[in-house]
Amino acid sequence: MIKLTNINKYYRQGDHRFHVLHDINLSVDQGELVAIIGESGSGKSTLINIIGFLDDDFSGTYFYEDHPIHDYTRKQFSHLQNQNVGFVFQNFKLIREATVAENVALPLLYTGKRRREIGDRVTAVLDQVGLHGYEDQLPQNMSGGQQQRVSIARAIVGHPHFLIADEPTGALDTETSQEIMNLFKRLNRDEGTTIIMVTHDPHVAAQCERVVKIIDGRVVSDSLEVHHADK
Repeated sequence: MIKLTNINKYYRQGDHRFHVLHDINLSVDQGELVAIIGESGSGKSTLINIIGFLDDDFSGTYFYEDHPIHDYTRKQFSHLQNQNVGFVFQNFKLIREATVAENVALPLLYTGKRRREIGDRVTAVLDQVGLHGYEDQLPQNMSGGQQQRVSIARAIVGHPHFLIADEPTGALDTETSQEIMNLFKRLNRDEGTTIIMVTHDPHVAAQCERVVKIIDGRVVSDSLEVHHADK
Protein backbone atom coordinates (compact mmCIF):
# COMPACT_ATOMS: atom_id res chain seq x y z
CA MET A 1 0.00 0.00 0.00
CA ILE A 2 2.77 2.43 1.04
CA LYS A 3 6.27 2.26 -0.41
CA LEU A 4 8.98 4.84 0.23
CA THR A 5 12.12 4.58 -1.91
CA ASN A 6 15.31 6.52 -1.12
CA ILE A 7 13.51 9.33 0.66
CA ASN A 8 15.70 12.27 1.70
CA LYS A 9 14.47 15.39 3.43
CA TYR A 10 16.30 18.68 3.96
CA TYR A 11 15.39 21.77 5.95
CA ARG A 12 16.94 25.14 5.20
CA GLN A 13 17.56 27.62 7.98
CA GLY A 14 19.29 30.77 6.86
CA ASP A 15 22.42 29.76 4.99
CA HIS A 16 22.41 26.27 6.46
CA ARG A 17 20.82 23.15 5.04
CA PHE A 18 20.05 20.30 7.44
CA HIS A 19 19.75 16.72 6.21
CA VAL A 20 16.87 15.33 8.30
CA LEU A 21 15.99 12.02 6.59
CA HIS A 22 18.65 9.86 4.96
CA ASP A 23 17.75 7.36 2.21
CA ILE A 24 14.60 6.02 3.88
CA ASN A 25 13.27 2.81 2.35
CA LEU A 26 10.06 1.62 3.97
CA SER A 27 6.96 -0.33 2.94
CA VAL A 28 3.69 -0.74 4.85
CA ASP A 29 1.10 -3.32 3.76
CA GLN A 30 -2.66 -3.09 4.20
CA GLY A 31 -3.71 -4.26 7.67
CA GLU A 32 -0.37 -3.79 9.43
CA LEU A 33 0.08 -2.29 12.90
CA VAL A 34 3.49 -0.60 12.77
CA ALA A 35 5.35 1.37 15.43
CA ILE A 36 7.92 3.96 14.39
CA ILE A 37 10.12 4.50 17.42
CA GLY A 38 12.87 7.02 18.08
CA GLU A 39 13.99 9.77 20.41
CA SER A 40 13.01 13.41 19.98
CA GLY A 41 14.79 14.83 16.96
CA SER A 42 15.27 11.43 15.32
CA GLY A 43 13.16 12.38 12.29
CA LYS A 44 10.12 10.23 13.00
CA SER A 45 7.65 13.14 12.94
CA THR A 46 9.15 14.38 9.66
CA LEU A 47 8.73 10.89 8.24
CA ILE A 48 5.06 10.59 9.18
CA ASN A 49 4.34 14.03 7.74
CA ILE A 50 5.55 12.62 4.42
CA ILE A 51 3.65 9.34 4.83
CA GLY A 52 0.47 11.25 5.77
CA PHE A 53 0.61 13.52 2.70
CA LEU A 54 1.31 16.61 4.80
CA ASP A 55 4.68 17.24 3.13
CA ASP A 56 5.62 16.63 -0.48
CA ASP A 57 8.90 18.57 -0.43
CA PHE A 58 11.39 15.68 -0.42
CA SER A 59 13.59 13.74 -2.78
CA GLY A 60 13.02 10.09 -3.59
CA THR A 61 9.77 8.38 -4.52
CA TYR A 62 6.61 7.71 -2.52
CA PHE A 63 4.34 5.10 -4.09
CA TYR A 64 0.82 5.00 -2.65
CA GLU A 65 -1.18 2.04 -3.93
CA ASP A 66 1.43 1.64 -6.71
CA HIS A 67 1.15 5.25 -7.88
CA PRO A 68 3.92 7.86 -7.34
CA ILE A 69 2.36 10.75 -5.46
CA HIS A 70 4.51 13.35 -7.24
CA ASP A 71 2.32 12.76 -10.29
CA TYR A 72 -0.67 14.30 -8.52
CA THR A 73 -1.75 17.94 -8.91
CA ARG A 74 -2.02 20.07 -5.76
CA LYS A 75 -5.80 19.54 -5.71
CA GLN A 76 -5.42 15.78 -6.17
CA PHE A 77 -2.79 15.70 -3.43
CA SER A 78 -5.16 17.43 -1.01
CA HIS A 79 -7.93 15.00 -1.96
CA LEU A 80 -5.50 12.11 -1.41
CA GLN A 81 -4.91 13.27 2.16
CA ASN A 82 -8.58 13.92 2.97
CA GLN A 83 -9.83 10.60 1.60
CA ASN A 84 -7.09 8.21 2.69
CA VAL A 85 -5.60 9.06 6.06
CA GLY A 86 -6.91 9.72 9.56
CA PHE A 87 -4.77 11.45 12.21
CA VAL A 88 -4.63 10.95 15.97
CA PHE A 89 -2.46 13.37 17.95
CA GLN A 90 -0.92 13.42 21.42
CA ASN A 91 -2.78 16.60 22.41
CA PHE A 92 -6.10 15.47 20.81
CA LYS A 93 -6.62 18.70 18.77
CA LEU A 94 -10.33 18.81 19.50
CA ILE A 95 -12.48 21.94 19.25
CA ARG A 96 -13.24 22.68 22.90
CA GLU A 97 -16.43 24.65 22.27
CA ALA A 98 -17.89 21.99 19.94
CA THR A 99 -19.71 18.89 21.17
CA VAL A 100 -18.26 15.42 20.79
CA ALA A 101 -20.62 14.74 17.87
CA GLU A 102 -19.63 17.98 16.14
CA ASN A 103 -15.93 17.19 16.53
CA VAL A 104 -16.32 13.68 15.15
CA ALA A 105 -18.51 14.86 12.26
CA LEU A 106 -15.97 17.37 10.91
CA PRO A 107 -14.31 15.11 8.30
CA LEU A 108 -17.74 14.12 6.93
CA LEU A 109 -18.88 17.73 6.63
CA TYR A 110 -15.91 18.41 4.36
CA THR A 111 -17.03 15.63 2.03
CA GLY A 112 -20.62 16.90 1.73
CA LYS A 113 -22.42 13.99 3.40
CA ARG A 114 -26.12 14.36 4.25
CA ARG A 115 -26.96 15.33 7.84
CA ARG A 116 -28.83 12.07 8.58
CA GLU A 117 -26.00 10.02 7.16
CA ILE A 118 -23.49 11.96 9.27
CA GLY A 119 -25.52 11.45 12.44
CA ASP A 120 -25.79 7.71 11.92
CA ARG A 121 -22.06 7.36 11.21
CA VAL A 122 -21.04 9.48 14.21
CA THR A 123 -23.22 7.36 16.51
CA ALA A 124 -21.69 4.18 15.09
CA VAL A 125 -18.06 5.24 15.59
CA LEU A 126 -18.71 6.56 19.10
CA ASP A 127 -20.14 3.13 19.95
CA GLN A 128 -17.02 1.61 18.40
CA VAL A 129 -14.66 3.57 20.66
CA GLY A 130 -16.71 3.07 23.83
CA LEU A 131 -18.41 6.48 24.00
CA HIS A 132 -22.07 5.57 23.45
CA GLY A 133 -24.29 8.44 24.57
CA TYR A 134 -21.54 11.06 24.70
CA GLU A 135 -22.67 12.94 21.57
CA ASP A 136 -23.68 16.14 23.39
CA GLN A 137 -20.76 16.31 25.83
CA LEU A 138 -18.05 18.97 25.51
CA PRO A 139 -14.46 17.64 25.29
CA GLN A 140 -13.29 20.12 27.96
CA ASN A 141 -15.48 18.27 30.48
CA MET A 142 -13.99 14.85 29.66
CA SER A 143 -10.92 12.97 30.86
CA GLY A 144 -7.80 12.71 28.71
CA GLY A 145 -8.57 9.12 27.80
CA GLN A 146 -12.11 10.02 26.75
CA GLN A 147 -10.82 12.93 24.67
CA GLN A 148 -8.38 10.60 22.90
CA ARG A 149 -11.28 8.24 22.13
CA VAL A 150 -13.11 11.19 20.54
CA SER A 151 -9.98 11.93 18.52
CA ILE A 152 -9.83 8.31 17.34
CA ALA A 153 -13.53 8.37 16.42
CA ARG A 154 -12.93 11.51 14.36
CA ALA A 155 -9.96 9.83 12.65
CA ILE A 156 -11.92 6.73 11.59
CA VAL A 157 -15.32 8.30 10.83
CA GLY A 158 -14.53 8.77 7.14
CA HIS A 159 -13.32 5.17 6.59
CA PRO A 160 -9.68 6.17 5.90
CA HIS A 161 -7.33 3.63 4.34
CA PHE A 162 -4.85 4.08 7.18
CA LEU A 163 -4.37 5.88 10.49
CA ILE A 164 -1.35 7.83 11.69
CA ALA A 165 -1.17 8.05 15.47
CA ASP A 166 1.49 10.51 16.67
CA GLU A 167 2.39 9.73 20.31
CA PRO A 168 -1.28 8.91 21.03
CA THR A 169 -0.58 7.82 24.62
CA GLY A 170 2.03 10.49 25.41
CA ALA A 171 -0.30 12.66 27.50
CA LEU A 172 -2.02 9.80 29.35
CA ASP A 173 -1.32 7.85 32.52
CA THR A 174 -0.24 4.21 32.32
CA GLU A 175 -3.67 2.62 32.80
CA THR A 176 -5.39 4.96 30.32
CA SER A 177 -2.53 4.49 27.84
CA GLN A 178 -3.15 0.75 27.89
CA GLU A 179 -6.88 1.25 27.31
CA ILE A 180 -6.12 3.38 24.24
CA MET A 181 -3.59 0.82 22.98
CA ASN A 182 -6.20 -1.93 23.40
CA LEU A 183 -8.59 0.16 21.30
CA PHE A 184 -6.01 0.57 18.53
CA LYS A 185 -5.26 -3.16 18.58
CA ARG A 186 -8.98 -3.97 18.38
CA LEU A 187 -9.43 -1.63 15.40
CA ASN A 188 -6.50 -3.31 13.70
CA ARG A 189 -7.62 -6.86 14.50
CA ASP A 190 -11.39 -6.58 14.02
CA GLU A 191 -11.66 -3.86 11.37
CA GLY A 192 -8.41 -4.52 9.51
CA THR A 193 -7.40 -0.87 10.02
CA THR A 194 -3.83 -0.11 8.96
CA ILE A 195 -2.15 1.86 11.75
CA ILE A 196 1.22 3.61 11.78
CA MET A 197 2.02 4.66 15.34
CA VAL A 198 4.82 7.03 16.29
CA THR A 199 6.13 6.60 19.83
CA HIS A 200 9.19 6.91 22.03
CA ASP A 201 7.72 4.40 24.53
CA PRO A 202 9.16 0.87 24.15
CA HIS A 203 6.14 -0.62 25.98
CA VAL A 204 3.76 0.88 23.40
CA ALA A 205 5.99 -0.20 20.51
CA ALA A 206 6.21 -3.75 21.85
CA GLN A 207 2.44 -4.14 21.44
CA CYS A 208 2.65 -3.49 17.70
CA GLU A 209 3.28 -6.23 15.16
CA ARG A 210 6.27 -4.47 13.68
CA VAL A 211 8.75 -1.94 15.04
CA VAL A 212 10.75 0.44 12.85
CA LYS A 213 13.51 2.25 14.75
CA ILE A 214 14.89 5.58 13.56
CA ILE A 215 18.09 7.23 14.78
CA ASP A 216 19.35 10.51 13.33
CA GLY A 217 17.05 10.29 10.31
CA ARG A 218 18.03 6.73 9.38
CA VAL A 219 16.12 3.47 9.70
CA VAL A 220 18.42 1.33 11.84
CA SER A 221 16.11 -1.64 12.39
CA ASP A 222 12.81 -3.01 11.11
CA SER A 223 11.56 -6.04 13.00
CA LEU A 224 8.43 -8.10 13.51
CA GLU A 225 7.42 -8.52 17.13
CA VAL A 226 6.91 -12.14 18.16
CA HIS A 227 4.69 -11.61 21.19
CA HIS A 228 1.02 -10.77 20.68
CA ALA A 229 -0.37 -12.22 23.89
CA ASP A 230 -2.56 -9.24 24.70
CA LYS A 231 -3.61 -8.42 21.13
